[in-house]
Amino acid sequence: MRRLWLVTAAMFATTVAGARGDDPSATLTSAEVQTSFAPYLPEVRACYLANARGTGVTGVLRLELIIHPNGSVYRFGFAAPGVRGRSLARLDGCLRALATSWHLPERKGFTSAVVPYLFQRTSAPGAGPIESCWDARGCPPGTPRTSR
Repeated sequence: MRRLWLVTAAMFATTVAGARGDDPSATLTSAEVQTSFAPYLPEVRACYLANARGTGVTGVLRLELIIHPNGSVYRFGFAAPGVRGRSLARLDGCLRALATSWHLPERKGFTSAVVPYLFQRTSAPGAGPIESCWDARGCPPGTPRTSR
């Protein structure tokens, strides 16, 4: 039986505008955060799995970011319930090192974003990605088909 870590990452972003009713387009939208952060998801996953593996944790990782107007990460924080001790310290070091290289689009104002992950371990026979095909013109012979 093989083990597979399934990761669900959802993006939620809230924007921080001035008290005077500044233009909301001065900050990143949720969709912009999701699109620009997508390339960093595999490295965050690898960091979590490498540092929480021995803890037996199936759980949640919540990245809390304040994005500088120049697109860099101005402030970084995270929560990883269930990860403790040395594993938490290693995870902190790994994530902070990654955060220094993250860059998102520039805006006029700061953006506050929360990026949650859910890690679920499964030990099911045949678990994992399954190749399939859906094409209006037909699938190659021998390819499993999915319904649309």
